Amino acid sequence: MAEKKFYLQIDDCFVGVTEEVYREYKRAEDKEQYFMKRLKKWRFVISEEDKAVSYIPSREVSLEQLLERDWNFPDKGEAVDDKAVRICLLEKLDEALYSLSSEELALVMELFYLEKSEREASATLHMARSTLRRRKTRILKKLKKKMEKS
Repeated sequence: MAEKKFYLQIDDCFVGVTEEVYREYKRAEDKEQYFMKRLKKWRFVISEEDKAVSYIPSREVSLEQLLERDWNFPDKGEAVDDKAVRICLLEKLDEALYSLSSEELALVMELFYLEKSEREASATLHMARSTLRRRKTRILKKLKKKMEKS
């Protein structure tokens, strides 16, 4: 009779183990499931002595329950590495903006900082919309080139 083989799945691989290791692993896994079930469920317990009923809440609380109790969660905010990258890009942009002429900078300010439409910006800067659009394209290419260099 062929000897029975035992395997445990670790990530996506199956690893051959002895029967003793397999049974111990499964016992520990079953024990964990049993305790997690007991910890996660609330229940009523009836005392045999005085027939009193007591309520035992679960040891785990749902997000909804925490929000109902006005639980404060720390603000996740921006990750440190994302913040560092953003700061580096802003520094590069700042350097690139210094290379623009005053007319080019005025156009950038109107469109991107004051968030005006091309129609509004062209009226403010007293130029045709087609001219504004052409200059905007040229300025953006210039900024891109400067930022890629540094």
